[in-house]
Amino acid sequence: MLGFRVASPFFRNVRKTGVRNPSHSLGFMTARRFLLTPSFARLIRRERGGLRHVEGFFPKQRDRSSWVRLEEARGLLILKTVGPHGEVEDQTEIPVAHAHALLEVCAGEVDYTRTALSIGEGQALVDEIIRPCVLHLVTMEFVSEEEARGFRPLEWFGPEVTGDSRYTHQFIALQGLAEAPEIPLSDAALDSLIDTLEGRFAAQARMATKTGRRPGRSP
Repeated sequence: MLGFRVASPFFRNVRKTGVRNPSHSLGFMTARRFLLTPSFARLIRRERGGLRHVEGFFPKQRDRSSWVRLEEARGLLILKTVGPHGEVEDQTEIPVAHAHALLEVCAGEVDYTRTALSIGEGQALVDEIIRPCVLHLVTMEFVSEEEARGFRPLEWFGPEVTGDSRYTHQFIALQGLAEAPEIPLSDAALDSLIDTLEGRFAAQARMATKTGRRPGRSP
């Protein structure tokens, strides 16, 4: 309850940004997460830029978790609960000064740079975590489980870690990560990333990102 005792006075004077999903975009959504080789993450950031984030997590409870996110000039207080349809996440925008104060009483933090990269009609979130460990991740968000299942990872994506809690920001902040796995490089993966940066995608990637966005249409 620590996070909510500290934060409760802020709720009277903040703007709610209702978010209900397992990641952080509008609507019930699902996500798939993959490891990423460091050199690819650096190349993406160099080409597309990035936004610095700091997230501080309060101790996890049985059916909910809470954390504060500082996005340079924006602060968010986030509550994730487990409901009948899966995980539900609610965000509340708070003053930056309040976000800094909450970060000081969190149980653990994760510091990273995030780059949003368009893939067809979808979006990949590339995270370069720099503290408390070095790790690179790419997350794809989908509006439905059908869309998520239909997505074929691009050649430059590393091994999938969607079901492994060790690679979530919360786990890393509160428990750390002993060692990041090494991801092999290949010419095919590099070519695939260059195609993505230049707006060229494999047909299956384009089709997969449309699945769920156009009900009633076949690929």
